[in-house]
Amino acid sequence: MKSTNLKKAEPKKRKSSWKKTAVKTAGLFLGLLILWFMVKDIIIHWEDIVPYLANMKFPLFLLSIMVYGVAFLFTGYNWSWLLWKMEKGPGRREYLDVHMVSALARYIPGGIWSIVGKAYLCNRKGVTAQAATASIILEYVFQIISSSLFFVVLVPFLLQGRENVWLIPVCFLAVVAALLVLPLCINWGIRLLSRILKKDCGDICLKKGFVYQALFRYAGAWLVTGAGLIVLVLAFSDINAMEGIYLMLSYPVSWVVGFLSPSPNGMGIREGILRILLGDRQAKELVLLIVVTTRIWTILGEAAAFLGFKAYYLATGRKGKDVKISES
Repeated sequence: MKSTNLKKAEPKKRKSSWKKTAVKTAGLFLGLLILWFMVKDIIIHWEDIVPYLANMKFPLFLLSIMVYGVAFLFTGYNWSWLLWKMEKGPGRREYLDVHMVSALARYIPGGIWSIVGKAYLCNRKGVTAQAATASIILEYVFQIISSSLFFVVLVPFLLQGRENVWLIPVCFLAVVAALLVLPLCINWGIRLLSRILKKDCGDICLKKGFVYQALFRYAGAWLVTGAGLIVLVLAFSDINAMEGIYLMLSYPVSWVVGFLSPSPNGMGIREGILRILLGDRQAKELVLLIVVTTRIWTILGEAAAFLGFKAYYLATGRKGKDVKISES
């Protein structure tokens, strides 16, 4: 009987594997196609882009990389806080080391090495599989939900005009309503991502206080990221306050769409969405420069944060005393 059941299950596995491969291939093709059109546009408008590059304020460019590096560390610290709340283990310093190492695995082809690496390194540090899995899923849930709040605030900017003034109070009420039902949505999201990632999180039910605290931590990380993006754009061109706010609201939205897409690390998709959101708010050549530069900006920021943290981690000793943090 057992061998019969195994034989019946094989076609399903092959079918599922075929679907996953097809989706990943389609995502890769779409991402490359979007990038190809962008590169084509850059070549066409290259003469108009050159002045921005020639007048680039290099100190501001370096500052933007440092700010993004702080945002990257902030996000890692948020995950270490989530895991620490579920299992104290070796402490947040060691958990942050796991995040910094595994996060860079996103750039390895396959798209799963960041998750696999994080689970493996957690296991090496003695963290239970359930706590590690739950923290990974919670990280994605809070990143998606927090970026969605930015989208709600962005809607009135997308539909500017006197006839759309009524959207401002509607969006405000939508944010308030979303915050009220957030704990329920978070717990539903955990169950959904558990099925998607095929991971067992046990019967996790988060308290309201924990949900709101985590949400504001991740929203804070997005705000720091947005500040870094503003500095990046200022390195190439002057912008007013409203344009800066729009940039800060747009990036989390483009990130989450890229994250949810089948394209590896959101390649092409994130840039395409960001270009659509920025639209004609700046000159076309500046938008193209911003969209392409953001990918380089994030890679350099993550590398700077990684090297800085590893230098601290090694200098203080692998088993250095972890900072004692209260339960609050």
